Amino acid sequence: MQQNLFYPIYAQLEKELEELSYYITFDRNQLKVYSIKISELLLRTVSEIENISKALCKRENIKFYDKKKHIRQIVYFNDYYEKLEELFLLSKKYISFDLENCNQNIFDIKLSPFRKDKMFKVNGKEKNIWSWYHAYNKIKHDRVKYYKYANLECLINALAALFLLNILYLDKVFYSKEAYDTEYVINKIESFSKVFSVDYTVAVSLEDKEFPTSINDSFFNPAEFFRIGQDSSTYILYSDEVIKTSSDEAADMLDKLEGCVQIYNPETKELRKKYENYEYIEHMTECRLVAKINRTK
Repeated sequence: MQQNLFYPIYAQLEKELEELSYYITFDRNQLKVYSIKISELLLRTVSEIENISKALCKRENIKFYDKKKHIRQIVYFNDYYEKLEELFLLSKKYISFDLENCNQNIFDIKLSPFRKDKMFKVNGKEKNIWSWYHAYNKIKHDRVKYYKYANLECLINALAALFLLNILYLDKVFYSKEAYDTEYVINKIESFSKVFSVDYTVAVSLEDKEFPTSINDSFFNPAEFFRIGQDSSTYILYSDEVIKTSSDEAADMLDKLEGCVQIYNPETKELRKKYENYEYIEHMTECRLVAKINRTK
């Protein structure tokens, strides 16, 4: 199995953010505070965002072409983002800030780290960008002049963006085999971090007009509620889904090894297959509840 080179770095950055909360009070009045440490963490965080975005596009077999349909040699972060936005709707995803050592009212709402909130002009044209990425570019090219741009709010949002990309890159699938153990699956989804957490919802199709309810006169439509939350959710929970579990993958490997077994004949000094017409059976498991990364396709 290939080593994950991204999540350990994210975990270290998260740890340093937690440590920072013991030196700077995390509340809404402090969001514009800046320091050398915040500047350094922002540079490292956004650099990781650029790297993991490239790796995520590569894993998804996303290629970039020029006007002549040739594969591009130079690809910029915004190019990676646009492709990932098509696949995961990054701009709509919500991230909760769950750090214990901070004022609970530090943010009014959940974070939307990939929602472009900064407008600036380039050659007379207005462009939208993320505040944290704008700050990163400024201090990267002139740290002395733009030192104040690297504030706590930009750092938290950048780290939330990196957290989301790491969740997508890990691409974990959680399941409960025998029962609809929602608590177990949700605990797995929420176990990635002590600082951030992603949203999740229940899968509903366009045909699902409403869910059964014991309250006949209820104005609340659960199906519509879950449907509204789908775009902003990183994980979707499915019922009675057939998936390939880690046990299935192990069984597939053992079957392939069994099909390759050869027997040595000492008289002819030749090897022959133990099974001439060995049939491989792909192992799959039907699970009562499955949580998977939310994709547009």
